Amino acid sequence: MFWTVSVIGGDMRQLTVAKALKDEGFKVSLYGFDEEIEHNGISRETDIDYALAADIVVLPIPITYDGCNINMPYCDFPLSTEEFLDAINPSALVFGGQFKPDFAAALEDMGVKYCDLLRREELAIKNAVPTAEGAIKIAIEETPITLHGSRCLVAGYGRIGKILASMLAGLGANVYVEARKYADLAMIEGHGYVPLPLSDLRERIGDFDIIFNTVPHLIFDREILSLTASGALIIDLASKPGGVDFMGAGELGVKVIWALSLPGKIAPVTSGMIIKDTIMNILKELEV
Repeated sequence: MFWTVSVIGGDMRQLTVAKALKDEGFKVSLYGFDEEIEHNGISRETDIDYALAADIVVLPIPITYDGCNINMPYCDFPLSTEEFLDAINPSALVFGGQFKPDFAAALEDMGVKYCDLLRREELAIKNAVPTAEGAIKIAIEETPITLHGSRCLVAGYGRIGKILASMLAGLGANVYVEARKYADLAMIEGHGYVPLPLSDLRERIGDFDIIFNTVPHLIFDREILSLTASGALIIDLASKPGGVDFMGAGELGVKVIWALSLPGKIAPVTSGMIIKDTIMNILKELEV
């Protein structure tokens, strides 16, 4: 029976995960949060060997930014991925987001089971809502115009693009959506937005006040950026490496905000519950 849980580092989502798993009946402890952080009544461990003796270990999303240290922004003492691997209980089940290939390979070599939460469809779908809300919040704060009546482009019609386009339309924006597939373009038109084939992006990019990118590969290169309207704002929601030539945008004076990890910043409680629910789904599937 898997019943002891260590929640290691991460942002405020992790505190919600810890509290929610405790409410499910697990014995939960935290590692990687300094004393001044409110722990919601969860015990705080300072001994990494003890913390990693748990049956279940919940790592952050993302697990690491630099590939060397666990993502622990609320702790003054770093924990390297090597230290983690040296101390992990070999029979543990490890959860986290964005397992680097070498880190995943090391766990596999040790026989440690792990689950990448970002590969779970239910988490990705639910996370699209706080991501879209966060993008709209940024657009409101960073522009001198209302979204109502503005000309907005959403690049990509995946999970985030669909929800974001719907929210923008609900606020009265004129919504255009870029896509490559004919089926997506037909669906975009069916939902009441203006479809924009990728091949037409170059000639239409100057029409928009706010551009939201959800595509995780380069679309907005220097040439496209040079054609954007004066004062236009680009909000890139795509994971690394993003979809914008950031250096080119800086040189051209195009305002770009790369808005990573919005669920944890905008709605840590809701996002933490999404993570908890996904973990519980996986445990049910594994029958542990």
